[in-house]
Amino acid sequence: MTGVLLSRRALLLSLVGATAVVLTGCGPGETPTNMRMACGEPGGTYIRFGHLLGSAVVAEGVARSMTAVPTDGSIENIALLRAGDVDLAIALADSAAIDPHGLVSIGRVYQNYLQCIVPIGGPVTAAADLAGRTVSIGAPESGTAETSRRVLDALGLTSGEHAATVVELNLADAVTALQTGRIDALMWSGGIPVPELDRLDGVMPVTLVDLSGAMARLGATSPAYQPTVVPAGMYGLAEPMPTIGVPNFLLSRADLPDAIATALVDILIDDAVRLVPERSAGLQYLTPSSLIDTGAMPLHPAARRRYLERYG
Repeated sequence: MTGVLLSRRALLLSLVGATAVVLTGCGPGETPTNMRMACGEPGGTYIRFGHLLGSAVVAEGVARSMTAVPTDGSIENIALLRAGDVDLAIALADSAAIDPHGLVSIGRVYQNYLQCIVPIGGPVTAAADLAGRTVSIGAPESGTAETSRRVLDALGLTSGEHAATVVELNLADAVTALQTGRIDALMWSGGIPVPELDRLDGVMPVTLVDLSGAMARLGATSPAYQPTVVPAGMYGLAEPMPTIGVPNFLLSRADLPDAIATALVDILIDDAVRLVPERSAGLQYLTPSSLIDTGAMPLHPAARRRYLERYG
């Protein structure tokens, strides 16, 4: 429209031309009306990141709107992406590696921390104490549940007399179950801190269990698993707590238009500070060297070209 100053990314999108675009309300050469991104549970990092990215996408003219779709997590996100129900998805690297065919990455965006959350003064103070206890491993179809099963197996807690009793609860229900004593521990893979735990403040103090004993076996199965630490001060920790880190990828299908993939790379680089959810602590990946480090998951060809243009 006359008199409207278009952003550089909006101008870039006008060059899509005859490219076939499957995004909602988008014809050749047009900015898509709406994009959809499969995210995660309310109270988790995925959905908060999705809202922040959506705001940047709209502000830069990449789309007129972007919906952050609530889901149970990585496994469901990938299924929605494959089905064409969403344009973007965020997923844990180990979940994406189960069947990477047809998936490409826009970048590695941040690290999840696997957290085993227990009440202070409760029966669980070490990983071995999970034997025979009831543990929520995350929602069905979540990356948390996938990673948690592998961790419990690496710790020898999935079979025999030392097996934990596993239940699959979404985050909100798991926090309630922890508070009421229905479960003894809550596994969560996400950023830190976890806002959903705020409702336990003054009601039930919680802390973390060290899961690093699983790292050797996990690391031998996949480079997705990396030793990391939860910083001191989180969960009242006097010292950093060793745990297991898993990177997250922003994923698309290979048919995502090149101009949109290029614009998303620019947003991840230029708007990095604004894409970190409020109160987040720990390791973030929104840096040039980390964004491109997607391991065996290929970058979208246009994203790869854009990183080369920006950084050589």
